Amino acid sequence: MLLGLVWSLFLFVPAAMLGQQSAGAAASQDEMNKQLLQRVEELENQVKQLQGKQAGPAVMAAPMPVPEPSPVPEPEMPTVNEVAPRLKLNVFGDVGAAILSHLPDTFEFGSLDLFMTARLSDKVSALGEALFVAQSDNTVGVDVERLLLRYRQSDYFSFAIGRYHTWVGYYNSAFNKGEFLETAVDRPFFYQFDDTGGFLPMQDVGVNATGKIPSGRLGLNYVFEVGNGRGWGASAEPAQNFQDANNSKAVNGGLFVRPEKLSGLQAGFSLRHDNLTVPGPAVSETIGTAHLVFINGKYEILDEGVFVRHVEPTGPVFHTACFYTQGSRAFGKWRPYVRYQYFNAPSDDPVFIYASPNQYAPLGVTSFISRLNGPSVGVRYDFSEHSALKLQYDRYDMRSLQDASQVTSQVAFTF
Repeated sequence: MLLGLVWSLFLFVPAAMLGQQSAGAAASQDEMNKQLLQRVEELENQVKQLQGKQAGPAVMAAPMPVPEPSPVPEPEMPTVNEVAPRLKLNVFGDVGAAILSHLPDTFEFGSLDLFMTARLSDKVSALGEALFVAQSDNTVGVDVERLLLRYRQSDYFSFAIGRYHTWVGYYNSAFNKGEFLETAVDRPFFYQFDDTGGFLPMQDVGVNATGKIPSGRLGLNYVFEVGNGRGWGASAEPAQNFQDANNSKAVNGGLFVRPEKLSGLQAGFSLRHDNLTVPGPAVSETIGTAHLVFINGKYEILDEGVFVRHVEPTGPVFHTACFYTQGSRAFGKWRPYVRYQYFNAPSDDPVFIYASPNQYAPLGVTSFISRLNGPSVGVRYDFSEHSALKLQYDRYDMRSLQDASQVTSQVAFTF
């Protein structure tokens, strides 16, 4: 294009000069040179304009460079407390201090709880729990709290054999020995474990079955247990781990509902029967429980009642009634709570008079208390996801004994 314009210029300029001469125009040589330079500049400008028009669309059509996409970060896998390909381990512990009305103030080692679970196949799993707990004589005892092999056929049937926590009431089935899982410093006193002074059979050796009952949105579930029952006597081991004292077995059954429309609500009951034969005449024991609880992220409301009936073959009938109610509300990491407990048994009950005094050792009491009741108030502060500080005040009114009180602080944790 540029070369053609230049050739046109050279052809046009001589022709114009000849025409002007033939016309008789008297243009000087300088005037002609100026006109020639001006014409060259005009042609150069036209060439630049043409080049710009041709290059413009080509530049616009050129694809913009696309930046390479940044690599997608791989998600971090959650940490699993796995110590073997099949075994998971949780550890619970608690330590604290107490100011007591009848005994010297003290620091306390509570317990060390090793809670293990393992999935052996799609339907078979195992559970083990070993406990190291401080005794009233300042020794540390070792206890196999639970050992279960479970077969789960479906949501409607699950079967287990071994040593288990009985389904006598809600609290014993919902909370194991790990104090971190509980809001309060301790369990309600009549739900204390029977090997540390409790009055109810909290552990047994045998079989149990659990599952759902088709009931739509009602959420009905069942529990059925058959075990050795508990030993009876001043020095007897409550859970008959190796040899049952008689052929009669403890039978326990219960039902509970978890309605879908009321998330966090559970209500139910249980009924247990056993025959106790050591060391005196046989005693028939029937224990009935009922509970109504509501738990969500903010509120915790626990209400339970227990009724115990003891009958000797030729003697009178003994009735014991107990209940507790507990409520708490979370305010961020803080959770204040209040609880009231009541226990009332006949002073000459043939079973409870042999109960271990460990439950009341912190109160300075070494004999059976037939009536015990009082309030507890406290606050829990979760200063991390796996540890909490608790502070609790208890006041006890005891039949025929001076009232007692105590202040307890506890640090409970899990890892």
